[in-house]
Amino acid sequence: MNLRIYAAGVIARRKIFETLISPGYYISISISLLISYILIRGFAYSVDSSGFTYMVNPLYNLIGRSLDGAFGKAFVSQLFAEGPYRFTLIISLIPVIFSLSISSVFRFGLEKKVGALELLMYGPADGTSYLIGSFVKDTFLTLISMVLLFMFFQITGTIYNVIAGPMIYFSMIILFVLALSIYAYGIFVSTISNSSSFSITLFIGGIFLFFIIIMGSFTIISSYIRSLASVVSWILQWLSPFFYWQTATRALNTGNIGMFVLSTVLLCGLTTTFLIAGHIALRLKGVRR
Repeated sequence: MNLRIYAAGVIARRKIFETLISPGYYISISISLLISYILIRGFAYSVDSSGFTYMVNPLYNLIGRSLDGAFGKAFVSQLFAEGPYRFTLIISLIPVIFSLSISSVFRFGLEKKVGALELLMYGPADGTSYLIGSFVKDTFLTLISMVLLFMFFQITGTIYNVIAGPMIYFSMIILFVLALSIYAYGIFVSTISNSSSFSITLFIGGIFLFFIIIMGSFTIISSYIRSLASVVSWILQWLSPFFYWQTATRALNTGNIGMFVLSTVLLCGLTTTFLIAGHIALRLKGVRR
């Protein structure tokens, strides 16, 4: 166990170093910062004497109408109740989470295909150490990215006189745990797939399915999507990271801190379940293609 933890730490440090010397991460974080600036600036120009009015700014007019049509006015009102930061945090994290998760899923499938993981079996490491190292790498870089984004929020908000409310901190917590759950799901998918292309297809397909399920919970969504979601949601919603994120977000909107904490703990449990399932899959299948 100690050797596995040590090996996982070495692999994590190596993967962090490799990520930091490659352009992919910097491209994704740059896109996130650009999105953040555009959304915060757009919100500042959408405020008039009556408060936030998304029709004033062309960008937020498009965003507001789209969100109204998809989720309803009550959802939009709660989302922007304390400024643009909750919405901005969600949107700006997408490039980072997508980049890190896809990179890890593809890398594991590729190294399994060429036999690189088999070489680990001759040392203190094993397949589980490799996956833990990948998970630690994604966790660390996501934490760094969120800190950078929060600092950027503060600087940009000061320039445009848009102050963040306390709910942004709770949103950061649940979004961080949501990202970890997505990474853990990617790890599980990697262990049960035989190729990098199939791993990515299964990962993206699963995320899309989880998103469809969560979209079906909003009554304003079209009847077709609701019918599709109702068929599978009663089974799969408990395996969807977005379900627990949605529950925590609703609890936060209503001020139910107890439910927020419970949903966060359950999401952590789902993350652990994915990691354990990946470990078991590796034990049963091994790292051979």
